[in-house]
Amino acid sequence: MKIGPVHKVAVVFVMLAGVAPAQSRLPQDVQSALDRKDYATALRMVRPLAQSGDPAAQSLLGTMYALGDGVTQSYKESVDWYRKSAAQGFSEAQFQLGTAYLLGQGAPQNATEALTWLRKAADQGHPDAEADLGLMYAQGRGVQRNPAEAVSWFRKAAAQGQAGAQGNLGIAYLTGQGVQRNYPEALTWLRKAADQNDSQAQANLASMYASGQGVAKDMAEALKWYRKSADQGVAGAQFTLGMAYAGGLGVPKNEAEAVSWFRKAADQGIAEAQANLGVAYAGGLGIARDPAEAVRWSSKAAQQGLPQGQQTLRGLAEQGYAPAQNELGLSYEKGWGSLKIDGEAVTWYRRAAEQKLATAQLNLGRMYAAGKGTRQSDIEAYKWFSLASAQGNADARKQMAEVAKRLSAEQIAQAKQAPR
Repeated sequence: MKIGPVHKVAVVFVMLAGVAPAQSRLPQDVQSALDRKDYATALRMVRPLAQSGDPAAQSLLGTMYALGDGVTQSYKESVDWYRKSAAQGFSEAQFQLGTAYLLGQGAPQNATEALTWLRKAADQGHPDAEADLGLMYAQGRGVQRNPAEAVSWFRKAAAQGQAGAQGNLGIAYLTGQGVQRNYPEALTWLRKAADQNDSQAQANLASMYASGQGVAKDMAEALKWYRKSADQGVAGAQFTLGMAYAGGLGVPKNEAEAVSWFRKAADQGIAEAQANLGVAYAGGLGIARDPAEAVRWSSKAAQQGLPQGQQTLRGLAEQGYAPAQNELGLSYEKGWGSLKIDGEAVTWYRRAAEQKLATAQLNLGRMYAAGKGTRQSDIEAYKWFSLASAQGNADARKQMAEVAKRLSAEQIAQAKQAPR
């Protein structure tokens, strides 16, 4: 089931700033102070109540410490107050205490303990606790994985309007995990969450419209929701928008706009976006041609196992660009985006090294020193290390000193006289 990570509860935790707990029995003056962000006044009223044992005040004081509102921020202090309130059965505090154990904020990270407190809050109908309890069952965190149980909790929270639960319930219906697959139900719940601005639900709703899954295919509607999701930072939606602009799918073709969205997704580690950004820089598509940036992004994609990244490196390497030759060598040595082929690595390191690229000279020296992809030769290793060292490469200087311990004075002289 494609479900967001459990740590998304941190968002709920942070959003409590300036909001009194759901079960609050505190005076209206406290809420008024919080509404106008007069935390000093709120603190003066809340602290005595908390110290006297009022659970709502204790929970609120815990939140103020968690967020640093009117006090020095302290997760440990916040947990102390949540614990006092939770012990009296106050559901908001139970939820927050469970969150603290889940995140390891102010308490040791402990999924079992988190489950205990989230369940106590969920049993009282706390919607965020119900939603997060569903996530824990969906992921098997602190409890045996149980998609049906996850759906049960998502449904309870969704019925109360909890957007994340509505989105996850929609995904459950979409994938048929924990419940029978039902596209109309998936669409209904994803839309409810998307209408509440849940970014992942917006992306999933867009995907349904883009593929015509359970609904008439509608690229305009799909792109509307992808954009809403992308604007909130969902990397997959950003990449999809980039692809739409690159290919003119539902929008006028615009390579510059495509590059803009690819960059946003690439910065979040989406390998395909990194590869496409590398291609854009290599060919000057929608952006000024920049081989160095092309190498940087293509290498990132290759390191994630994407062959397209290595293909772009090869294209630049075959044009004689030394940094691309060196990076292509690394991709073969490490097996990035292809099979691990030491002989190919040596070939490309050599081409770059002969262009006096210090890092390639260092890498070629390493291969000779280890006998990887070529015959072992300390003399050749010394030669290439010395060339890189002469350009100020500190690693090469260290490697040269190590190799020198295995060579005679005559061999060192031979290495220095070797063709360069």
